[in-house]
Amino acid sequence: MTTITPDVTIAFSAITLTGELYHNPDRDILELITDEGIERLSTDLGGYGLESADGAVFIKDWSEHRGLTEELERQGYIKVLRKVFVGPFSSRAYEVLVTA
Repeated sequence: MTTITPDVTIAFSAITLTGELYHNPDRDILELITDEGIERLSTDLGGYGLESADGAVFIKDWSEHRGLTEELERQGYIKVLRKVFVGPFSSRAYEVLVTA
C-alpha cells in the first residue's frame, strides 16, 4: 500500500469522510482509512470483462459513491481515463489513473 495523503476529506453523496488515502497498484485498490474503518473507493469490474490499466482503478458512480469520481478529480488525486456502463441497469463507472 502506498499512502497518497495522510489527511484527506472526501464528500460522498450523503456524508463527508476524513482519513488517509491509500493506493495499492498491485491489487487495483484505492481506499480511505478513517477512524471508523476502511472505505473501499475502488471496485472490481472483472466480472464484466473489464481490467484497469497499470496504476488505474475503477470507481463506481452509483449508490453511496455517486459523485465520488468528480470529487477525487477536483482534489487532484485521480485523472479520468474512461467512462464505462455495466450491469443490467447500465450503471456508470469510471476507470481512473491515480495521480497523487
